[in-house]
Amino acid sequence: MNFTSNYGSSFWLGNDFDLSRSEGSSKVDLTKLASARRAISNFVNIVTGKQIPVTFQGYDSYTDGKTVVIGTKIEDKNFDPAVGLALHEGSHIAYTDFDIIKHSKWESFVRMQGLDPLMDMTDEDFNDVKSILNWIEDRRIDLMIYKKAPGYRVYYEAMYDKYFNSKIIDKALQEGEKTSETMEDYLFHIINFTNANRQLGALANLRSIWNTIDLKNIGRLTTTIEAARLACDVYTLIKEGLPEPDSDPASCNNDQDKNQEQDETSCSGNGNGTDDNDTSSSGDSKLSQRQKHMLEKAMREQKDFLNGDAKKKGRLSKSDSKVVKALEESGTESREVDIIENYGGTMQSARTTVIKKINSQVICSLPDLFHYGASAYLNGIHNEYSEKRIDDFNQSAIVGGIILGKQLGRKLQVRNTDRTLKSTRLKTGKIDKRLLSQLGFGNTNVFHRTVTDKYKDYMIHISIDASGSMSGRRFENALKSAIAVAQAASMTSGIRVQISLRGTSDLGAKRGSDNCVTMYVYDSAHNKMSHIKRYFKFLTVFGCTPEGVSFKSIEQDIIKDAKGAECIFVNYSDGGPSRVASFSYDPELYTKKVINGFREQGIHILSYFICDYVSSWSKETFTTMYGEGAQFIDPLNMTNVSKTLNRKFLEMEELV
Repeated sequence: MNFTSNYGSSFWLGNDFDLSRSEGSSKVDLTKLASARRAISNFVNIVTGKQIPVTFQGYDSYTDGKTVVIGTKIEDKNFDPAVGLALHEGSHIAYTDFDIIKHSKWESFVRMQGLDPLMDMTDEDFNDVKSILNWIEDRRIDLMIYKKAPGYRVYYEAMYDKYFNSKIIDKALQEGEKTSETMEDYLFHIINFTNANRQLGALANLRSIWNTIDLKNIGRLTTTIEAARLACDVYTLIKEGLPEPDSDPASCNNDQDKNQEQDETSCSGNGNGTDDNDTSSSGDSKLSQRQKHMLEKAMREQKDFLNGDAKKKGRLSKSDSKVVKALEESGTESREVDIIENYGGTMQSARTTVIKKINSQVICSLPDLFHYGASAYLNGIHNEYSEKRIDDFNQSAIVGGIILGKQLGRKLQVRNTDRTLKSTRLKTGKIDKRLLSQLGFGNTNVFHRTVTDKYKDYMIHISIDASGSMSGRRFENALKSAIAVAQAASMTSGIRVQISLRGTSDLGAKRGSDNCVTMYVYDSAHNKMSHIKRYFKFLTVFGCTPEGVSFKSIEQDIIKDAKGAECIFVNYSDGGPSRVASFSYDPELYTKKVINGFREQGIHILSYFICDYVSSWSKETFTTMYGEGAQFIDPLNMTNVSKTLNRKFLEMEELV
């Protein structure tokens, strides 16, 4: 099976496998790279059942037999083979006994099998036996994974297509190449036993070797030791088929000058049998000079693969490595959101970036999304002036929000205690011991029942417009109100609060363009209020207003995180949205469509307009997008905020 695309990866990566920022660019999209490494790492851990590290090839990286190393150029048709190679290497780390092939131990083991009675084997000879072992061990290990995780076969098949089923390997086998009775040619045919074009009659002892290996029953080998013993047996058969040392090997060399007369059958091998192709080959090569070079390259790649030295393209610098690590730890994902354009109704996919959490590493690695002095501050590189500037940044919002939140907490109509109602003198239920004495007087109403009315659990997701127009007091007021809700929720039970910022950035975008970025900055399920005190000082505005695109990119996250609780989506913004990238769609109507989709999913909407003055146009636009959820109130007036929230709480309680 020859793969022409990444069948295995297409469902989770989409159809765009290009990790470069722009066509012809060497700059790697670190956002997608982080997602790819995280996915591959998960695959390796699932397949092996062990936590095996997967890291990118760096300028100072090396393979230590305990870590899977991958390259950064894994775009397009190379992705599935790269995944297959990572799984293959990970399974070796998990299941292969590398101790046996250590130099001194390996020589001792081989001699114990009786292969070197005269002690005349060279290092090259021992390496040849090891190459055979590597191939057999590959078959043993890969079969284990095939049986254990059949869903991952597509990645292995893509890997085999790349290394063992390439067109040049196919042609070489079909045309009867490599038919001299030499160790090199034997290894070539053995290595390509898995190829459907194998020629078992190409060399004298090749069929015997095929039968000895018995690929159909390779699962009989349960350990690396057993595979090594079989490798020694195969090596013995190869040696038996080689010409005597005093013979002229050139007489059987099919690659000699074409003008030289040869006996076409003298070196081709005449294996007898009925299994697989059994054709003899001509002594003259049918490959062009270019094809011969291609074949030699393919053979080198095969040998590198067997020796665990498969070449990976693309390295990651130390600085980029830090960014990728930060993106992974923050759960950053590159996602696509469908948009129908105005003209022609063409469906387009807008790339978005979702950052699921922030910490010091994320802030330092993505400086464009935070206060310009944040990275230096967190790294201890600051002076008294800059330190004061950052310490004061957003402080009124943080301190004021906590104070307002304590006020709001007392106003919210949710309780930490359950509502209990006990009814007595009933005809059914549990016996009320206090009424037992009345049974003798014909009174049978001696039962009671207790009903506990629990308040619902809620999830409140607060999305804050972080576009440039929100800069200054608007952004500060939005933060303050959001912090107040978080503080109020922390004072009661059953309410989860998330706060996210939305804007645009070149993070994860094609070079020269921006895309939508949504960043979770607080989640009460994982963060305490101290998280707000520590990191909200670094929050600032960035880019334009992606609105509906941002909402759509996290819709399923909100539903999943709610875990069945009633969900309220709260928006803070100062006006109409802008388009993302170069798409020609109506951002207001698109936002309205997304919000209506939220409602269909059972998500309740509150949208606060953050502005000192509300024009008739702004009010109309805002109401068009958010409908009855549009709120034109002072978001710092906790009485008004509590009224709008309580109204939603009561609406949802009535739905019980």
